[in-house]
Amino acid sequence: MSADAVHLFHIAYSEATYRDMPAGYQLLDNMAHERDDWREYWPIRRFLLEQPLDEQAFYGFFSPRFKEKTGLDHAHVTAFVQASGADVCTFSPQPDMGAFFLNVFEQEELFQPGFLETSQAFLARAGIDLALRNLVMDSRQVVFSNYIVARPAFWRRWLELNEQLFAICEQESSELAERLRQSSSYPGAVPCKVFLMERLASLLLAIEPQWRVRAYNTFDCAWSASRLNQFRLEAVMSDALKIAMREQGFGQYLEAFTALRDRLR
Repeated sequence: MSADAVHLFHIAYSEATYRDMPAGYQLLDNMAHERDDWREYWPIRRFLLEQPLDEQAFYGFFSPRFKEKTGLDHAHVTAFVQASGADVCTFSPQPDMGAFFLNVFEQEELFQPGFLETSQAFLARAGIDLALRNLVMDSRQVVFSNYIVARPAFWRRWLELNEQLFAICEQESSELAERLRQSSSYPGAVPCKVFLMERLASLLLAIEPQWRVRAYNTFDCAWSASRLNQFRLEAVMSDALKIAMREQGFGQYLEAFTALRDRLR
């Protein structure tokens, strides 16, 4: 087992979330609400830009609902990470949202029409030549809510890509910037840019093979509030088919996945 340090931070945005900080966590203070339009990216970004990082350590930045969504406390996360032998560990809730869609961009398209096109335009601006409609992600790459624990090398790559998104939204009046700044129907009118930011970790894990990844069992985490949460056996089958698609690439796996997905959706 690795003895590398694991630094886990609790993002507090109110007195209540500050008081409820779980044992073992360090505070990542977002109570000043300087840029709520960026949600969790703002305090994570500030930390990564301002704080010295131990290259051999792991860092994770969790919202107050992490234990509710994963069932894991500080000790369990730390033990999992230290035993992983990985660069990146993911703890992703909503297994149905990960399983029943080809990737996390297609998943958000269902709730926010036009999101896939906007995301594709951003990738083009970032110099990433990739057709999102064809990208397959399974439970080894899918991660929601920024529930990642990783070494600094991955966080720097994550920050590099997100800073390109940040610059477009902050400095441009282009059509892409306007679409990214547009409010969604999500409670609180969360801008589109936040949903894209939350999906860039999955993108990096799916297209950059240099990262050693260990995923905590997503099926042991909280399921979504959608009606898809009742199809648990089908979710496991769908994820298995996507793993086979990434490993073998046979067209029959895609056909089977598509048939199962379309029947449920």
